[in-house]
Amino acid sequence: MNRLHAGQPRPAGLAVTALALLVGLLAAAVGLAQPASADTVGGAHLASTHRTVLLGPGAKPLPDVWAETWILADAETGEVIAQKGSHVRRAPASTLKTLTALTVMPQTTLDQQYIATPRAAGIYGARVGLRPGKMYTLEQLWYAVFLPSANDAATAVAEANGGVRKTVRQMNEVAAQLNARDTTARNPTGLDAPGQLSSAYDLALIARAGMQREDFAHFAGTTHAQFPNVKGKRSHSIYTTNRLLLHGWKGMTGVKTGFTTKAGRTYVGAATRGGRTLIVALMGIHEPTERAAKKLLRWGFHNASKVTPIGTLVDPGPLPTEVQASDPSPSASAAPAPVGTTGTSAAGPTPAATGIPWVGLLAIAVVGALLVVVLVAVAARRPRRGVR
Repeated sequence: MNRLHAGQPRPAGLAVTALALLVGLLAAAVGLAQPASADTVGGAHLASTHRTVLLGPGAKPLPDVWAETWILADAETGEVIAQKGSHVRRAPASTLKTLTALTVMPQTTLDQQYIATPRAAGIYGARVGLRPGKMYTLEQLWYAVFLPSANDAATAVAEANGGVRKTVRQMNEVAAQLNARDTTARNPTGLDAPGQLSSAYDLALIARAGMQREDFAHFAGTTHAQFPNVKGKRSHSIYTTNRLLLHGWKGMTGVKTGFTTKAGRTYVGAATRGGRTLIVALMGIHEPTERAAKKLLRWGFHNASKVTPIGTLVDPGPLPTEVQASDPSPSASAAPAPVGTTGTSAAGPTPAATGIPWVGLLAIAVVGALLVVVLVAVAARRPRRGVR
């Protein structure tokens, strides 16, 4: 029976080896040819999809938080204390209403009147119960936007701002100005829509900018209010869905909850203790939102001074002035929010793409193919010793 010695090279084996070498060369070449990605907004550590923290002496480990992504930052300094996948883009649900507010508030007044349309009143999801043809003030609508997270009220403020399409366009301009590059708005409500995405990092950016406005902070920090009934002049009570705020968690100042089928639970909140204000944003939460947020905030207040910051919430570009500069409402005296212009990226210009030319790839492919042919030919002509 004919057989080859175990140590004798087989032509097929040489061919496989050569092909593997060629594939490896091509894979490496393609990898090198890919353009270099832009620097991560806020710092390189924030590109990680894993829990990231730089613990110092005396700092306790991060708590276990059941959420897909999250970020914890100092609202005053912008320093990021810890994060997990904070730049991963996900559906934002109603936390996107914070961007709606930051966009519309500078261009409207609280006493501005709005007549409800069938479109606004008929939207699905959480609603406050707008009646088509009934008149409301924007102050009433903002309470409905922030407290019960009413989609009809969010649509209404967008219509009062000149229309939903115009408002969504401006929302994306504001996001760009804030350097919230992970955010794309498709509607003012946060309801699931193709391509409507944000990130924990961006939600923290938006919340930080919003809470610097007196009007935004007021509505975001209100626990309950009165809203007109559909019929008659009487009103009914509406309450915030932010349970940390509703239950009086120490130092809690806002901001917004969210939930949709696609997004799951989302949350962005702010709290102040001992002269320090922290912002936390979570997406894809798989435990009670209140519990998850409390764990991160508690840990942050006890350990923020014992860790090294891993990044920063970047500053926005130049902010425009208020449209209604003479309006006596809180929005006129608050810090202006960005609307309608495109700002300069705080991270600077995007690095040019690097890599080897495609001509180099072709050369590698040709050389690799020739190597395969040569190795196979040599193996085929080698004397077959040890055959019995």
